[in-house]
Amino acid sequence: MTLKNTITALLALVLVTGTVSAQDEEEKISPAKLMLELEAALPRKAPKAGQPVGFTHSVDWDKAIEKIGFVLARSSGTKVEPHALFLLGCCLFNSHEIEQAKATFEDLKNRFPKHSLCTSATDQRTGKSLVDQGIEDCADELQFRATNKVRKLPRPELDPESSTTLHLTAGNATIQFYKNVATKHRENFLKLAKEGFYDRTRVHKVIAGHIVHMGDPNSKVRNPERWGKGSPGYVIDNEFSLVSHKRGTVTMWRGSGRPSSHGSQFQILLKDQPHLDFVQTPFAEVVDGLEVIETLSRQSRNQYEAPVVDCFLNGITVPKKK
Repeated sequence: MTLKNTITALLALVLVTGTVSAQDEEEKISPAKLMLELEAALPRKAPKAGQPVGFTHSVDWDKAIEKIGFVLARSSGTKVEPHALFLLGCCLFNSHEIEQAKATFEDLKNRFPKHSLCTSATDQRTGKSLVDQGIEDCADELQFRATNKVRKLPRPELDPESSTTLHLTAGNATIQFYKNVATKHRENFLKLAKEGFYDRTRVHKVIAGHIVHMGDPNSKVRNPERWGKGSPGYVIDNEFSLVSHKRGTVTMWRGSGRPSSHGSQFQILLKDQPHLDFVQTPFAEVVDGLEVIETLSRQSRNQYEAPVVDCFLNGITVPKKK
């Protein structure tokens, strides 16, 4: 669907029709300031260097809804209100809240029938007003979902009862798994941990302030040429979700050009890396001891990108009831 593409195009209209008088500026809640807040809330995110342009999933639509809703709550009776309603409808649509989006567009049309968003602001595809097109897009999507199963990716929720401690030579780090995301990866990790599979494996790759990589059974033997190539003898499929690869994320490593290679090797990220979204499977987050991982990442490395001084994963303490 294309409603998200109207947000940036609408910005010029917002700024033009949002022009306010000196009298407005003196009001307790300045429409000019609200308009700037609304602009800042728009979920536009330019790709970073090396990041594909198409990574629109990195937009946090829920956060945009919250920010726009905050502006909307304070813009009642001002010329900012219809713009905030429209943008709220767009964000609701992209957050898969289709019925709420449709109700928002209809509310806007009923309350502000003569506003340019309902009359002269036209959708380039059809020539209809942006609000009318929004209502139609929502109706089409609802009809489609009534007859077709639409898969919705789950939103992450950490499980506080899943605290698991990694006992590293450099110190301890505690992770928590997601309740409703990557459940097969969680089960696989805990299974291997309980079997002692990870015991005395090395941290076999570090990049300062970027990643720490471990979990390869080959790293138990001092033959760094084979490090990074081991597995438990099987692979598990990707489990995609709305988790984004951010600082502190624990994600299952996937070999380059090998889409089915998730097994035992995992990475802990020390910076946001959205280019890994929908490439690898994140299954947990570091909740304590990230500074240990950060310091470890900055150790001197050999030609194999492994720490010069060996750092072992000496064991993993798993939840008793998990």
